[in-house]
Amino acid sequence: MKRYIRLTALLLAALLLVGCTATVTSEEKTTEAAGTPADSAGETPETTTKEEETMTPEEEKGPRSFALSEKELLDKLEGGWIGQMAGVAWGAPTEFCYAGRLIPLSNVPQWTNDMINDAFGQDDLYVEIPFLDTMKKKGVDCDPKHIAAAFKTTQFALWHANGMARQNLKDGLDYPDSGSYLYNYHADDIDWQIECDFLGMLYPGMVNEAAQRAFELGHIMNYGDGVYGGVFISAMHSAAFTAESIEEIVEAGIAVIPEGTQFRALVDDVMAAYKNGASFENNWGMLQSKWAHGDLCPELPGESNIDAKLNSGYVMLGLLYGKGDMDQTIILSMRCGQDSDCNPSSAASILGNYLGAAKLDDKFKSELDRKKTKFAYTQYSYEGAVQLNYTLMEKQLEKAGAKKQNGVWSYEQESKYKPAPFEQWPDGVYVYFRASASGSKVTFGEVTPYNKNEEILGFTIDMGDGRVFYDVIPVSYTYEKAGTYEIKVTVNGANGGKSEKTKTVEVKENGKAEDTVIICSVTAPAGGGSRNAELIRDGVIPKKGDPDSKQYDTYTLGDPSGNPDKTAYIGYAYKTPKTVSQVVFTEGNHFGNGGWFKDGSLKVQVLQEGVWNDAEVEISPAYPKANDMGAFGAPYETFTLTLKTPQACDGVRLFGTAGGSAGFISVAELDVK
Repeated sequence: MKRYIRLTALLLAALLLVGCTATVTSEEKTTEAAGTPADSAGETPETTTKEEETMTPEEEKGPRSFALSEKELLDKLEGGWIGQMAGVAWGAPTEFCYAGRLIPLSNVPQWTNDMINDAFGQDDLYVEIPFLDTMKKKGVDCDPKHIAAAFKTTQFALWHANGMARQNLKDGLDYPDSGSYLYNYHADDIDWQIECDFLGMLYPGMVNEAAQRAFELGHIMNYGDGVYGGVFISAMHSAAFTAESIEEIVEAGIAVIPEGTQFRALVDDVMAAYKNGASFENNWGMLQSKWAHGDLCPELPGESNIDAKLNSGYVMLGLLYGKGDMDQTIILSMRCGQDSDCNPSSAASILGNYLGAAKLDDKFKSELDRKKTKFAYTQYSYEGAVQLNYTLMEKQLEKAGAKKQNGVWSYEQESKYKPAPFEQWPDGVYVYFRASASGSKVTFGEVTPYNKNEEILGFTIDMGDGRVFYDVIPVSYTYEKAGTYEIKVTVNGANGGKSEKTKTVEVKENGKAEDTVIICSVTAPAGGGSRNAELIRDGVIPKKGDPDSKQYDTYTLGDPSGNPDKTAYIGYAYKTPKTVSQVVFTEGNHFGNGGWFKDGSLKVQVLQEGVWNDAEVEISPAYPKANDMGAFGAPYETFTLTLKTPQACDGVRLFGTAGGSAGFISVAELDVK
């Protein structure tokens, strides 16, 4: 397709540049060892910008003037939407099936033309729609708080940074705290990188503006490197409308990431290896050995990695080694593994902007339902979403000062790409927790200590009435007297780091204080068993082999890692010390994806002077040393764990590694003698 590109030899002294300058701040609500978003998101270091009057060869490839007809813009926009639909639909069967290894060519799914419509149900696409819809209602350059408010009210399932950000917003935290590492331990995850494709397509050929807006909006759900994932992808989308090569597109994405960040170091490594002649396999191997083991997400242990910068590296590999071929771009991004539907979706969408829909193979277009099927949870068909994106694109061009004459849009850019503000997650220990009161009782939705490059020594939960829990979460807690209480969770780190978060709860009724409180690693399970932990001490032991669900499961949703090594515990904490000699444990149902302690990891621990210690026990009958459902026999089998020496303690629990691919345990009854 013919493109109209007009280069200017000399830019005017006063150039029209529109785009908000985001100053992301966060009120201090916690006591931390490290800085807050406000003090770590300051000016970009000198090393990230260049002020020399003479441009380097790299800068000469930077922003330029362009002219694109309405027809060309629409064609490129459609190419981007078709590309992201094709990429996610083709890669979907492989998502997180390959962690730390390349997908063999023989295991790459076969494309069939009707697969394109599978994308209508993918969150890679439908999560974008509320952003576009809010811009339609509030303006293309609306305040991020408007988009955060709309994001808060969405009903579809969300995970990781998105899920926690939405919960933060519902709990009363505002943008940008919703995405801050202080309140969102998924801050470096891939979420904004996945759903930002629409954004770069609002800024055709306006890389700096796209990058700045992506940095601004990304703080709804991410921080630092997690935000840069969206900045990187958005900049490449923007550049793809006017670039003359794939390398130019990727270089634009790199240029807007500030030097000194982990994200910039990774993408520089990928580009350097590519330019030095490394093969696709060797470049992937470099990423695996150097960058694949620093994921901060606590829900994906082992080889699984949902870190934004690593997965952006996989997008780069697809674009660079795909060399403009849509099939190869998708396949190579997919073969990198990890989030292997999102990454080919982003790569293919960027390439679609570059090529335009007219140049895409008919196999990606022939079966596309353009008008009838709606993206899940939205009222928008393919044509509706594209038209909305195009309308907002033209509004953005107008706001940026672009001119339209005889159906052709023209725009004059700045001479240099501008890196986004410098921002990195500081080393230290942190904690996230939710709690709510009803009557005399408080329940915990979640308590999660997390860290960056500092070992966690332990945590405490002070209920505000003199009761303190050590390294465990009470499923619920009853206050004896009505009143206002401040719950404080404290995490201590090996290097002296400390994090404290507090929440004030109002207890409206007097209650019967419990000496014995149920403790469990999962306080809000999502499985098919009972959600009421009291079931484990109701004295009812189902008959062995009973098929009905009469158990408390620690199953939770949203973990795609596959066979994670999750620790799990369940037991009791005592207000007054108790001597324990025996623990009688009746398992619940077993499931294909878990419901047991794996590989004989089951042990008994007792709490003494604030420390959980292993107790020597004899187990009868012997507990299976396996990790598959078939090894555990009929449900509701009872195991007696007898302590070799009775122990006086403040608590007792079963502790071990949760079994199955979903990593959870199942408990029907737990009696302590």
